Amino acid sequence: MITEKILVIDDESTVCDSVKKILSRKGYDVEKTVDANEAIERIKKEKFDIVITDLMMPDVSGMELLELVKKYYPDIDVLVITGYATIESAVQATKLGATDFIQKPFTPAELTERVQKAVEMRKRKKEEKENRIKDNSVSKEVIDIDMPFVIEEIEKATSKDFVEKLSRSDIPTSRKYSVYLRCEKGNRECSIFNKTKRICKGECIEIRKEKQALLKKGSGIESYEGLVDVDMPFNLKQVENEIGCDYLDCMDRSDFPRAALYGKNSEARKNILVVDDEPVVCHSVRRILSKQNCSVEEAFDVEIAHSMIKNNKYDLIFLDLKMPKQDGMEVLSSIKEKYPETPVIILTGYGTIDKAIEATKLGAHHFIPKPFTPDELKDIALEVLA
Repeated sequence: MITEKILVIDDESTVCDSVKKILSRKGYDVEKTVDANEAIERIKKEKFDIVITDLMMPDVSGMELLELVKKYYPDIDVLVITGYATIESAVQATKLGATDFIQKPFTPAELTERVQKAVEMRKRKKEEKENRIKDNSVSKEVIDIDMPFVIEEIEKATSKDFVEKLSRSDIPTSRKYSVYLRCEKGNRECSIFNKTKRICKGECIEIRKEKQALLKKGSGIESYEGLVDVDMPFNLKQVENEIGCDYLDCMDRSDFPRAALYGKNSEARKNILVVDDEPVVCHSVRRILSKQNCSVEEAFDVEIAHSMIKNNKYDLIFLDLKMPKQDGMEVLSSIKEKYPETPVIILTGYGTIDKAIEATKLGAHHFIPKPFTPDELKDIALEVLA
């Protein structure tokens, strides 16, 4: 049985009537309005599961309405419909939380299919949420499935410390539960404190022993802190003052700078990787962004790109969609799974609105169709790196 309630907003009454007629025949409870301000008031007072809104409307645009709904009513799914679809608007709507982006004119079958897809997605999210709540309630309340004691009762009968040491078994693990008492001075479990019940005067004895052991091995933290290397006893700050941060940036734990890095990172450049099987595209991006104080590396092969991303830290990655060996969407998904904080911008000569939405949902920061202008690339890159 269909229970979803839908609100349709479009300043064209004929569109509202058509959408309501199509979806009502499928059993949905559909209401409509041609005024975005009225829609906002109705959303405040009534419970809607799905909102279908036009993008271009007077007073309040569909994008503004989408942002308001997702901010204050995040459980409502929003489908955007528009006769002025662009990749930029599709990306923006997806970033704001739109469930789908439908271009006008659409057929009754297409509309029904998109709404049904949104409904199924809602059901999956609801089931996953209920399962998480169920799992959390079990793990928080009951010790184990074969020892159905409520944790609060165990805490009253023993102690909070004992309960914290319990694992998913009813027996505390030896690694978690210690016979030693915790010393506040050294902030650790201490055998000396356990015997004497006295806190050390001055520095903790255990900590002092550890430091002495490190010094004997020649790797004492205090003796070499801030130095270039153990055989080059110069303070890093002194080296920087004498020969500059450019030389210092390409030094590792050796006193010799890596020649390949010298002159590359001066003035704290941003590191960028371009992954594209077309060298001309990679070179174009490098020429454009090198002028913006960026260090740009190129990868023409997906496997090489994966290796470079694994071994280096990049502030931004440009990624082509159509490449041999692996699809760009798969590469994007892999990057966002392993390095979720690294922003990725898609560059493609096969740019479509559906591809832009798919990439954005996978975590792409932006979607730039080829050919692009230098200013377009520069502005988007600087916006991401800011």
